[in-house]
Amino acid sequence: MSTDTNGPAESSAATLRTDVVDALDTEFPQLRGGRRVVQHVDADSGVVTLSFSCGCSDGVSDATERAIENTLVTEVDGVTGVSTESGCGCGSATPGDDTGPNAPF
Repeated sequence: MSTDTNGPAESSAATLRTDVVDALDTEFPQLRGGRRVVQHVDADSGVVTLSFSCGCSDGVSDATERAIENTLVTEVDGVTGVSTESGCGCGSATPGDDTGPNAPF
């Protein structure tokens, strides 16, 4: 008898989150240590929301964000899109450019 109190949606989101984190750690190890955070995983839609520190605090470039988005959509089963957030309020983030590319590539 299982003692798991999570429903199927919570388990699916947790599994997808683990897969996303594993892919990020494997493909982009330089982003460990707080430079990226998985903010939200919607297992139903397959959209993952990531947050990055901004450029003034050793954040990631736009090209790196696009590479991450491409990797997650093509390499992680269940990820259909990536939404990104970056910046610390200093004004260095590009306004209106936080959704990333549309899948498929």
